[in-house]
Amino acid sequence: MEVRGKFLNLVRGKMNLFYGPVLSRRFGYSLGIDLIPFKICVYDCIYCQLGRTTNRTVERKRYIDIDFIEFESMLIKKIGECPYLNYIAFSGSGEPTLNTDISKLIGIIKKVTDIPVVVLTSGGTLGYDDVINDIKGADIVKVSLDAPDGDMLRKINRPCSEIDFDNNIAGLKKLMSVLSGKIWLEIMIMNGLNDSLETAGRFNKLIESLGEGIEKIHINTAVRPSGGEYMKLPAGKKLQEIKDILGKKAEMIGKVDTKKYSRDLLRIEDEIAGLLRRRPTTIKDIASALGINLNEAIKIIDKLSNEEIIESRIGQNKKYYYVIKE
Repeated sequence: MEVRGKFLNLVRGKMNLFYGPVLSRRFGYSLGIDLIPFKICVYDCIYCQLGRTTNRTVERKRYIDIDFIEFESMLIKKIGECPYLNYIAFSGSGEPTLNTDISKLIGIIKKVTDIPVVVLTSGGTLGYDDVINDIKGADIVKVSLDAPDGDMLRKINRPCSEIDFDNNIAGLKKLMSVLSGKIWLEIMIMNGLNDSLETAGRFNKLIESLGEGIEKIHINTAVRPSGGEYMKLPAGKKLQEIKDILGKKAEMIGKVDTKKYSRDLLRIEDEIAGLLRRRPTTIKDIASALGINLNEAIKIIDKLSNEEIIESRIGQNKKYYYVIKE
């Protein structure tokens, strides 16, 4: 118990803002920064790996009381412990751009390191000028674009009533005009919702209207457990056809290369496997038991599932993970 307690204190650290590093299908090894309490977002996406949004809002404020001196100190410590980092990413439990401190924190990171800063946003806040101003210092802004129009946005992303599709696109164009870094789009393709070739054509027309400022278009699928909704994956042939329609900037998001993996991450893997050997557990309970960020737990579960170390089963409308018998 004493060893386990020390381990949990190490994982939790002094500030809950940081998590990882985690392996990402898009960003390799990234150190996560989570600025929003669990599931506060402008959207309630039907595929969200974190479950249903508990507080759907467009309110921007200081959601967490951040000590900037301590943040800088912890950041330097984390970077020193993780020499293999590819990115530092604002992501996690909700929409990071809702936190009004994000601009200040981007500035601190830029002062401390040359590691690229990524902001992962749903895109639902881009209709607000203050958000554009706050994230324009990032190296990459990854914007979700799951719908080519407002009707599909409401069906897939279930936004706040204040969110307007056309305002989102206008804000994206404005961001492109002031951002010194790059913009990547991510389209989550879901069977029977936005996977028709006609819809792909509308995506292509919309993206072409944005101009040359989009560097990459990531085509993704809901490979992780969603918020109580069963997401059937589109056929591989259909995905390839969609990719062809979207053009040369489009690429499929595949599995991550797990050949290189740090000892700290392997240690957390062992903790998760140990927990699952005792009893089947949900991802949320895994994160809670080990004191790690939910997003971090999801990415490690992805890896263990891909390596066929663990499996899942549905019970009482929840997904439980367990270790495959050795």
